[in-house]
Amino acid sequence: MSNSTLLAEESAATPDGPPGSPPARPDHRAPRFGSPLAWAVLWLTATAGAVLIAVAFSMAATDGADTAHYAVFWAGMLLFFCPAAVVLTAPQVAPRVRIGWLLGYGLFSYVPKLLRNPGQPLFHDEIAHWRQATDLAANGQLFAQNHLIGIVARFPGLHIVTASISDATGLTVWQSALVVMVVAHVLALFGAFLLGEALFGSLRAGALVALVYSLNSSFIYFDTEYAYESLAMPFFLWCLACLAKAHRAKERPERLRWTVGAVLAGCGAVPTHHLTTVLMTALLVLLTVVATVAALRGTAPREKAVTIGTVALLVGGAGVLWLVLAAPATFAYLSPYMGGGAKQLLHMFSGGKGTRSLFKASTEPFYERYTAFTVPLLSFALAAWALWRRRRQPGGLFGGDPLMLGLNLFGLLYFPSLPFIMVEFGAEGARRTWGFTWIGLGVLLTPVLILALDRLAELRGRRWRAGALVAVLVAGDALMGNVAAGLDEDYRFPGTPVFGSDTRSVTAEAVGTAAWFKAHLGAKLHVVSDRYTGLVLVREADAEPAQPAKGFPTYDLYFNSTPPTPFLVRELDSSDYTYLVIDKRTATQLPEIGVYFEPDEPFAFGGTSPIGVRNLDRYNYLPWTTKVYESDAYAIYRFDFKAIHATVPGEAR
Repeated sequence: MSNSTLLAEESAATPDGPPGSPPARPDHRAPRFGSPLAWAVLWLTATAGAVLIAVAFSMAATDGADTAHYAVFWAGMLLFFCPAAVVLTAPQVAPRVRIGWLLGYGLFSYVPKLLRNPGQPLFHDEIAHWRQATDLAANGQLFAQNHLIGIVARFPGLHIVTASISDATGLTVWQSALVVMVVAHVLALFGAFLLGEALFGSLRAGALVALVYSLNSSFIYFDTEYAYESLAMPFFLWCLACLAKAHRAKERPERLRWTVGAVLAGCGAVPTHHLTTVLMTALLVLLTVVATVAALRGTAPREKAVTIGTVALLVGGAGVLWLVLAAPATFAYLSPYMGGGAKQLLHMFSGGKGTRSLFKASTEPFYERYTAFTVPLLSFALAAWALWRRRRQPGGLFGGDPLMLGLNLFGLLYFPSLPFIMVEFGAEGARRTWGFTWIGLGVLLTPVLILALDRLAELRGRRWRAGALVAVLVAGDALMGNVAAGLDEDYRFPGTPVFGSDTRSVTAEAVGTAAWFKAHLGAKLHVVSDRYTGLVLVREADAEPAQPAKGFPTYDLYFNSTPPTPFLVRELDSSDYTYLVIDKRTATQLPEIGVYFEPDEPFAFGGTSPIGVRNLDRYNYLPWTTKVYESDAYAIYRFDFKAIHATVPGEAR
């Protein structure tokens, strides 16, 4: 049986089939979910699940050494996820019930991130974007320099939306940010749903595509934080959904309307996020090539290739123009994660060093680590089954609908990305692509998942119970494993302070130091600090920390015991960097995430010993630094550039 035949039969036998389908024949064996009980189950399981997640966070905050909070967290997640998966994928479900549960799932899946830090930004990227939106709301200036992530300033889409909502409603910038993120999260899920419905002509298939997409490693945490990818993802998905609708349209006016929608959605991502723009353009080009080849072979209408090519040309052209004219630094920003990852991977295969130890010193329980390793194997097995079934179709592996084929090929890129997780630079880039490639994987797997679910419904007694248990375990394994592979304990749960962690470094002492800085020294001051202290200074003191790089190596003030170079002195002086803020723990501890400042620093990810007490204690007696503040873990020094010029070789004036 071909995929198209399978889905046509599925659509004809359900209440949510395409317009004009024959009336559904009652199937008394299939469960029905249209009664008020279904809505009661939705609210009860969602509420109970959210309470359990809150309890898990409370347990983690008070006893981080124990792993019991993981079990409570997953009990809360699965309490809603399992019934939601059953309702969303069941054949006999009224459209409004299916859509209602999908909305409930979208809102519930935002609960973990919402409860993680409801009152203020916490993640590294969140603080950078929140500061950018706050400054935009205050002065209306676009493209203002961002002192945490410089490239953020060149993609103002998220900040414009947030500042506009804050201005229109009177909400704070952070409250407006939460509104934007919740809406974007739900819209992303519905974009995947609409894409699946357009491709397969079935709400059930659309729900399955959305469900598989939601299992990617970014959906629960990474793409729910206040950052530009979180808003760009719904643009990406709605661009594909509108394109699929245009692809399926019978009449020219309808095709034109959906084509315009695809272009507008795609262009919405362009000023919002760089990686989404690059991957979206690459995917649209791939779809155009596949559709063009199909048209030349006579297996697909020419107008479909023209539609896809038009969207690719307009959206891709807008992306290229933006990257070249407004954000030319994007290529240099992304290159370490792309080119660097490839170099490290080749070095690893040639017998060199530089590999990562997966889950090294991880506090995650064994079942999370187990599921993280089984997800790729499970996905590969299902993908192989789907490809084997596709091979048996009349057109073979490369026949059939060109849009679906292109998305299948895009989804298969998930597997070549897996080896990159073994190297430092490649790991970040690989994980970032999974949020995109899993939409293609969802399209590829949906036909075989529907077939498996329909065969399960035909079973009886113990065989049905065993099959249902296997289905639940597979879905839970994918959800748990991808979340475990996405972010570590420090990001996902509150807990005791951890030096060198973007989230656990925000301590009461750090906040107090930043508050003193702002009250006694002022705001908008240029400072030199490590990565983690800089986050707190930006959030609490509105400070502007240096962005260290090879061309501006402020990290030499920490790593080197010799006086700063004349070049660095000139740069500090001319840019008004008047304060040095030191976390004393940098002298005795290694950072949790492997860097003190940024990935290009010397000894990044490979340091085996801390900076050293001598390197930092010298600022207590050097003639060109004056201590103005000290606490148990922090010290603040004022630069005296006249004294620096007098003591640094080549800088006497």
